[in-house]
Amino acid sequence: MRRWRAGSAEMHHIVDPATGVPAVEYWQTVTVAAATCVDANAVATAAIIKGRSALSWLEDLGLSARLVRVDGSVTVSGAWPAEGSGER
Repeated sequence: MRRWRAGSAEMHHIVDPATGVPAVEYWQTVTVAAATCVDANAVATAAIIKGRSALSWLEDLGLSARLVRVDGSVTVSGAWPAEGSGER
């Protein structure tokens, strides 16, 4: 994520519209497969803002995604291939 410092706090560019400040970091990255690139980008950004609840939200939408937590662990949804499966 793009980052900068505001005083002693490190900030990033994805702002939670409910708070007006950068979203709490639960996911480091989210990649979504969608009908269009615009849809994929919008859903991935929303998933970062949704944090922990993003996985069930993506599954409810029926979208495949790869979500990487801040600690580096990976979770996938939908038809996204599991890590190490060798599928592409």
